[in-house]
Amino acid sequence: MKRFTPLLLTIVLMLGTCLPGVGILYNHPTPLAQAAVLERPYVDWKQQEVPFGTRSFYSAPWRSYMDTWDSGRFLETLGINFNVAPQEAEATAKVLAEAGIRSARVEIGWGHLSFEDDSQFVAQQKQNFNRMLTALRDNNIRPLILLNANSGSPVPNKQFEVTLSKSAKAGDTVIYLQSTAGIRPKYTGLMGMAYQTMYPVITQVDSVTGRSELSVPLPKDLPQGKLRLIELKYQPISGTQFTDGSMNPAAEETLNGWNNYVKTVTDFVKDVLGTNNASDAGFDLEVWNELTFGSHFLNINNYYNPPLSFSKPLSYTSNGGTVTDYEVLLLATADYVARSENKLPGVHVISGFSNQRPWENGSSILPGQAGFSRHYYTSNSVVNETTFPNKPTFGATGTLDKEFYVPDHDIYFPERWFYAYQTEFVVRDLQPFPGPWSIHHRYSNPGNGKPSEVWMTETNLFRLPFAQNLMTATNVDMKNENLINVMHRMGMKSMMRIYTFYSHKGIKAAEIFAAKDGDLTFGVLPSAFFEELRKNNYNLTPSVREKAGPSLKALSNVVQLMKTGKSIELTRPLKVESLNEPEPRLVFKGDGTPEHPDVYQRDDFTLLPYQLDSNKFAVGYYVITRDMTKTWDSTKDILDPARYDMPPEQFEMTLSNIRGKNVKVYAYDPLTNMNINVPLVRTTPTTITVTLETMDYPRFLMIEEEGTGPLITRPQLVKSSGKAIFSFIPNLSGKVSISWGPYPIRSTGTFKEESFPLNQFDKPPISSREVQLINITKESGEMANSKGSWRWTGTIVPKYTENYTFLIDSDSCRLGLYIDGKNIIQSCSIIPASGSIQLEAGKPYELDLRYSNDYAFPHNVSLYWASASQTREIVAPDNKGKNQLVANVTGNLAGVLNLPNLKSGEGVKMEYESEGIIIRFPQWNYDTRGVLWP
Repeated sequence: MKRFTPLLLTIVLMLGTCLPGVGILYNHPTPLAQAAVLERPYVDWKQQEVPFGTRSFYSAPWRSYMDTWDSGRFLETLGINFNVAPQEAEATAKVLAEAGIRSARVEIGWGHLSFEDDSQFVAQQKQNFNRMLTALRDNNIRPLILLNANSGSPVPNKQFEVTLSKSAKAGDTVIYLQSTAGIRPKYTGLMGMAYQTMYPVITQVDSVTGRSELSVPLPKDLPQGKLRLIELKYQPISGTQFTDGSMNPAAEETLNGWNNYVKTVTDFVKDVLGTNNASDAGFDLEVWNELTFGSHFLNINNYYNPPLSFSKPLSYTSNGGTVTDYEVLLLATADYVARSENKLPGVHVISGFSNQRPWENGSSILPGQAGFSRHYYTSNSVVNETTFPNKPTFGATGTLDKEFYVPDHDIYFPERWFYAYQTEFVVRDLQPFPGPWSIHHRYSNPGNGKPSEVWMTETNLFRLPFAQNLMTATNVDMKNENLINVMHRMGMKSMMRIYTFYSHKGIKAAEIFAAKDGDLTFGVLPSAFFEELRKNNYNLTPSVREKAGPSLKALSNVVQLMKTGKSIELTRPLKVESLNEPEPRLVFKGDGTPEHPDVYQRDDFTLLPYQLDSNKFAVGYYVITRDMTKTWDSTKDILDPARYDMPPEQFEMTLSNIRGKNVKVYAYDPLTNMNINVPLVRTTPTTITVTLETMDYPRFLMIEEEGTGPLITRPQLVKSSGKAIFSFIPNLSGKVSISWGPYPIRSTGTFKEESFPLNQFDKPPISSREVQLINITKESGEMANSKGSWRWTGTIVPKYTENYTFLIDSDSCRLGLYIDGKNIIQSCSIIPASGSIQLEAGKPYELDLRYSNDYAFPHNVSLYWASASQTREIVAPDNKGKNQLVANVTGNLAGVLNLPNLKSGEGVKMEYESEGIIIRFPQWNYDTRGVLWP
């Protein structure tokens, strides 16, 4: 490949270790040629419109929304799996904390407790964990404690030897022992037969003959002689009653053992952290680690064949929530933490059962549970018809591709799970509005207004396949210094992309795996760091610090930048008005059709705004290169890290809701710790157009407006003396538009709902009522559980003059939607049911929605609409000016509005405009703030 030469050279100033923003030299702005403009909107709600069970090579769901966060959002995301040896803990925690790491995941397994007294730890384990937690405490890193019962040592146990009196063959279900003394049937089993310990289980013994029955046939031959056994203190999770009617007390015994484990661990952690009587216990809990790995203990039939049969599962009930089987561990833990007498304030309980499954969502979160976690790792994949065969796929036009077209390309990038290569993309639970799977979105909640947090408690880019390819090509071994440099360069860029991108897209905490895991796999710190640490008796000397590697240095630079920011409750939304790629770079070839076009790097350009002050922004930007191992400069050696660095690419971008007058712009590069000139092409009172030299890792566009920028502080809706009161404080004079009503639209209007005999809309209605939203769920019971037909009519008024798409989420496709008499959606012609029409801002339109279903079960119908300027949301009826206020406000003077008729489940929203700049409360209608929750 020919070496890339940028079209436009920029001046880079070497600023040493100074903070970004000092001593910037500006070039005269030179407009870039209008060569290749991003055709679809940069923020495009359609990007996530990929129904569950399908995938798309053309959709980038992360582009369906763009937030502006304050810098605290970035800082709180920084986590790591703290898997170092106890003697390495203090030095490692110190360099991690100095780089900005805020949380650290530490596994304290059930099997670490003493068999004789499981209110205590095994002595050595207690000493080890004390050392680990003390190191985190002393460096202000918040522990995330993983509660787990890995199959290798799931619960407190003891091991002992017996003598096999005669050899046994694979497939035998009985063995003979010289003595059965010490064997507790159903709690004792063999070791070394499978990954799960106590396998097979010894279910019955004859102390006279030594005959011992096994729960499963022997997996392999056993010679006569010594045999190692293990006794578990508790049996694996099982039902409470067998199908023959007999009770199984071991099930409740195991649950009680888990509860004791939770108490023992949390008491110990509080004691080490010194938070026994603090307002925040200072740590969080994750319940379980990956159902697909080491989780045999969750089902007793992983130890029995034929399986045991139960008529009643183990269950647990708390605060109206009931779960069965292994899920009882999560609810029991959340219940324990929630009890005030256990003194665990501030502890977030996270489900780890969800690590590798897609169905968790905020609407089904258990009482006391704060969130759920994912473990989305990425590695290399070759995308072609062989590796991605014959699965339903959406093309670039957003329609189902019946040809199963697969564009050939390679992917090896940490943002993969934010694309639609797989139907379980993580954006479904991060986007701020419902998508095709409507109960999955950022603000989904069980009706109490508390959305679920989404954690990434393990994640990283797996470097080993790339390392193996390089070793094969060069015949070097894994200790080769140049190879290690390539791996850590790749790891550094990947880590910077993970923290910046994941935090901005809504991940609560990203616990990168891992602090220590080898140079060629996942290790953040180089192996040389730990080798040097050992040589220095585990003291953090200057020579040890020198080996800490590039990742923490780059992270520290971003952290220092973000620490200059202030806490901002209501950040300002920014919008990309246009994006131009003057010298287009191809990502992959299509076939020339609208459904399968070529994809370019402008499609993967990402913008991640953070607001540091009322008039200052740090906007992350880079190209999400889908193959981080791509050779960009073949003239460089295969073991030269620069061979795989994307050469700078110029993009011209117009950003709005920025005060352009006398604005100052530059870029900060955290990898070089340098400020970079950013040509300012043009400005208007509310926009800037800049030329960005873009890399394959985050740089930050620094925007500093002249004077104080508009800001709203202390927005709150409270109930007092039976009245709802909304208040806020603007820092500058301006205008506010406020409306209130049912969540999520927060305005008042109604549709007329009528029911009819099945398919008989021409007959008089059977019943009629007024509804505020066409958003009827099966659970609500608002529609009769009977076959029939329903019709909704009313007036809608769009906010924008644009093409609007209407979408219907329903259990039936016998649908019809009419706007001013024009048929927009008809029956099952398109799945999902959708249709588009051009609408004019401020103009009233008559809506008519018809639905039929000939099944007598609970029904659901929800009607959404969206446009280029409006995200996907429930259709709002015209409020005819009711519950709406437009007023001028004065800077630094509190605005107070009494809303005496506001009901539970209703809320308020506000748009504030000053000097042409707009701030909204809340930014997204589905945000649960500003609502009176039951």
